[in-house]
Amino acid sequence: MHLIYLDESGNSGGNLADPHQPVFVLCALIVPEEKWQSLETALATAVEKSWPEPRPDDFEIHASALINPKTEFFRRAAPAHRLAFMTAWLQIAAQHGLKLVYRPILKQRYSRWLVHKFGTGVIINPHVAALALVAQVVNSHLRNLPGQPLGIFISDENHQVARDVDKSIRLLRGAEGSVRLTQIIEKGFFIESHKSLVLQLCDLCAYILRRHEEIRAGGKPKPVDEPLWKLVEPLVTVGDEKFADMMGWLESQQKKERPGA
Repeated sequence: MHLIYLDESGNSGGNLADPHQPVFVLCALIVPEEKWQSLETALATAVEKSWPEPRPDDFEIHASALINPKTEFFRRAAPAHRLAFMTAWLQIAAQHGLKLVYRPILKQRYSRWLVHKFGTGVIINPHVAALALVAQVVNSHLRNLPGQPLGIFISDENHQVARDVDKSIRLLRGAEGSVRLTQIIEKGFFIESHKSLVLQLCDLCAYILRRHEEIRAGGKPKPVDEPLWKLVEPLVTVGDEKFADMMGWLESQQKKERPGA
């Protein structure tokens, strides 16, 4: 069994024209079950080393809070200290052989696709489209591993999309043809991110991946972007996305829900 943690970065909901967040990224962190306990222990040890008690009651690792700290707790730490901690966490991910699958969505391009396919006024949260594509690559990755292990999705609680995510997983598990998820079991599971260090690690990866995609799209790089990307890049795995099939499936599902769209 593999635990597949999902987190997003650049979520602006139905606002696909936000100039400050032009890219949405959904990231899947794939953790073999036999490595989960040692991973959790290593992440916790790194937290204790870098951020010893006393810590705030609401302490949680968020990439944005480490890179652009807004709270006194993280502002007290020098940028080099915060970068060293993020480096340590990403090195732990590499040491445990974790894999990342992600899908960027350029929001303006996606908005134009929605208008082309469904007309004005129809908004499908980018998370739903990205999930269909990420799930396909995760499924391909699991199917190509020895023994073809199964996987289960674990997501940060996001009330905006939780129902749609659950529904998409269920429909894709029962779909016919190339889009069917053969290796994913059960429904999606949702947990509060502050309760899971692994989900917080996924948040860090998602942020770095989004920054990488924003720079590729013409954004201005920051000093931390390149060193963090060099640590994340070796973890990224690419599989059979079947883009046309998945977008066709998404279109067909939307038309079933909105006859005449």
